[in-house]
Amino acid sequence: MYLESINLSFIQPCTTDAKRIRIKASLPRNISDIFPYLNSYLKTAIYNQKANNFVFNKEHKIITIFEENINVAKLLNETEAFEVLDYLKDIINEVDQKRDEIQPSYELRKLPSPIEVYTYLPKLNCKKCGQQTCLAFATKLIKGETNIKRCLHLYEKGNENNIDKLESMI
Repeated sequence: MYLESINLSFIQPCTTDAKRIRIKASLPRNISDIFPYLNSYLKTAIYNQKANNFVFNKEHKIITIFEENINVAKLLNETEAFEVLDYLKDIINEVDQKRDEIQPSYELRKLPSPIEVYTYLPKLNCKKCGQQTCLAFATKLIKGETNIKRCLHLYEKGNENNIDKLESMI
């Protein structure tokens, strides 16, 4: 097993949202060797090889993984903190187990803007996806907080090119 544990070392109120907390956790080893594999595995993440860190959003949480520690912001409570750390340990171990199947990526990915994604959406603001507007849906799509299949109108006849374009962007 690549990681046996991740140890919570710090809890404080979140600087971006006073109703939430932020944490720091320490890793039992340097995990920077797995970053290129995580970069291929988690499509909405950003791997910065120069800074040697890995950043992504999971729902409302902002997760930054460094060589030997992890920072997570916008957590609801301590229980959610431990759930996120378990999730991270599981995903890191899963990626390690699949290393032979994953082509590492050293690319510094630039996520598309919500406007770029919005241009390929139906722009009906029908709310069937659970969002108030197509632009809100585009924002959630980029952050990995929703699935492209939630946009029912996108799968109507004539939108095949838009689906292909969106799937390649996201």
